[in-house]
Amino acid sequence: MSEIKSRDSKITGVGCDVTKCKYNTRDRKCSASGIEVGNEKASTKGETYCSTFCPRGCSD
Repeated sequence: MSEIKSRDSKITGVGCDVTKCKYNTRDRKCSASGIEVGNEKASTKGETYCSTFCPRGCSD
């Protein structure tokens, strides 16, 4: 199972290149309070995905 940090804590050190995600900062970091990476059957990096993605302007 995946682990998500509580909403009270801030994750640090997670880079993000997805410029259309509302959690992507100007310095290409993830500003979400927690992330979830999906596809439990992934065997390569390209088969994984960030299910925390939210397009800019969306509400959680």
